Amino acid sequence: MSKRSLFLILFIFYTYVTIIQCNELPPCYNQPAESCPLQNKCKCVKTGESALFCCQVQSNEDLIKNFECSGAKLSTITALHIYNMTADNFNFGKFSPELSRLISFSITNSYINRLLGRLEYMHQITCLNLSNNAFGTEWQDPLALENLKSLAMLDFSNVNISSLPTIKSQVPMFWLDVSNNIKIHCASLLEIMERSRNAKYKLYFKKYNETFCMSSLSFHWFNSTEKVALNQVEIINKLYEDCPWNCSCKWHGIEMIQETKTRHTVEVDCSNKQLSSLPENLPENTVLLNVTNNNITNIDVLVTDQTYKTLRFFYADENKISNLLSLEGSTFIENYAVLSLKLNQLKTLPMYILQNSFTRFEGHIVNLGGNELQCDCSTANSLKIWLLTNHIHIPDYNEIVCSNMQYKVKVIDLDQQLVCIKKADWTHYMYYVIIAELSVLFLLIGKVSYDYWVFKTAGYLPWPASKMPKLPCDWIFE
Repeated sequence: MSKRSLFLILFIFYTYVTIIQCNELPPCYNQPAESCPLQNKCKCVKTGESALFCCQVQSNEDLIKNFECSGAKLSTITALHIYNMTADNFNFGKFSPELSRLISFSITNSYINRLLGRLEYMHQITCLNLSNNAFGTEWQDPLALENLKSLAMLDFSNVNISSLPTIKSQVPMFWLDVSNNIKIHCASLLEIMERSRNAKYKLYFKKYNETFCMSSLSFHWFNSTEKVALNQVEIINKLYEDCPWNCSCKWHGIEMIQETKTRHTVEVDCSNKQLSSLPENLPENTVLLNVTNNNITNIDVLVTDQTYKTLRFFYADENKISNLLSLEGSTFIENYAVLSLKLNQLKTLPMYILQNSFTRFEGHIVNLGGNELQCDCSTANSLKIWLLTNHIHIPDYNEIVCSNMQYKVKVIDLDQQLVCIKKADWTHYMYYVIIAELSVLFLLIGKVSYDYWVFKTAGYLPWPASKMPKLPCDWIFE
C-alpha cells in the first residue's frame, strides 16, 4: 500500500472519529474525584496511553509543572480533564501548544475568577466540558473558542456565566448543555440559535427539560426578569426564522385564545428599509407591523395575504399610500386596533369605511395627520363635521389639511361660507332675459286686447293705434 493511500485511509478514519461520529452525542473524557492522585505527589496522572487527569492545581504555571511530573508526552495526549482547579485566571492563550492533538478537554468543579485568551492550538477538540464551575466574571474574550471548528459538544451546565462565547463550529450537528444555569441570558441562547442557522448545522440541547434562561429587562419578551423555559425560547427563535428578509421580529405577548389555549404573538419591524410594497408571508400570529418611512404605494396585501389575518396594529406613516378603498369589507378593517397612515398621499377619506369600523368597536384608532386632501364644499359640510364627531378615534384630526387652498388650511378650520360660494355663470342671466321677454309678450297681448275692446265699443281705435300706419297684413284683421 502506498503512503498516499495510507494517508487517505487515516484521514477518512480521523474524519469519521472526530466529525461523523459527532452526529450522535460525542463522549467527553471525565474522571470521578476518586481518581485524583494522592496528596504530596504529582497532581496529574495518566489514565491511559493518551489521557491525562489533573486535580487541585492552583494556576496555569502549576498545571504545566504537573504535566511534566506526570511523565506524559503531551504531543500524544488526546483527552485532558482538570478537576477542582482554584485560580485567579485560566489563560487559554498560554495553554500549552504541545497539546495540539486534544480531542476532549474538560475543566470541572473548579473556581476560576477569569477566563482569558483563546484556544489557539486545539483545533481538533470535539468535546469541551466546562460544567460545575464558578466563573467569577464574564468572558474576557468572546472569541475564546472561535478556532474550534470541529467542536461538537459544549457543556456549560451548572455554571454562573450569563453569556456564551462565540461558537464557529463546522460540524453537521452540535450539542449544547446549559442546564441548571441560573444566570444565562435568553439573548445569548437566541444568538447561538441564529448562528447555527447561518452556519447550517443542527443545534441540539442536552437535558432539554432542565434548561432555562433569564429574560433580561432589556429584552422585552416577558414583563419581568423571570426564568424562561427552553421551549419558550425556541418559539421566539422560530420567529427569527420566519421573519421577512431585511426586517426584524420580536415577541409581542401571549394571548388567550380559549380557556386553556394560548398563542405567542409577533411584532415585525420593516421601517426605514426603502420598501416599495408590503412584505409578504409574515410570521404566524403577527399582530403588529411597522413599515414607517418607506415607498409603499398601496396596502392591498393587507386584504389578499392570509398571513395578515391576525394583524391588529399597522403603522405605515411616511409612505406614498393614496387610497384606502381596498380595506372595505376586509378582515383587517373589522379587527384592527391601530391604523396609522400619517404623512401619506391620501386625497380623500372614505368616511363610510372607517365609520363602520368605529361603530363596531370603540377602541379603533386611526392616525391621518399630515395628509393633504382635495377640499371642496362637501369637505366643509361633511368631512369637517365627521372628523369633529369622531375625534376620539382620530386623535390627530386637527393635523389633516387641504392641499388645493391658497394656504394649507386645516380641514376643521374650513369656512362653509367661503368654500361653498358659487361663481357667477352667464347662464344665470338667461332667467332675467326670459322674464323680460314674457313681460313684454303679456304687455303686448294686453295692449292689443284693449285696442280691440275700444274699437268694438266706441267704433274707433285709441290714439296710439290710430296713428300707426297700416301694414300689408292688416287686411287679415279687417
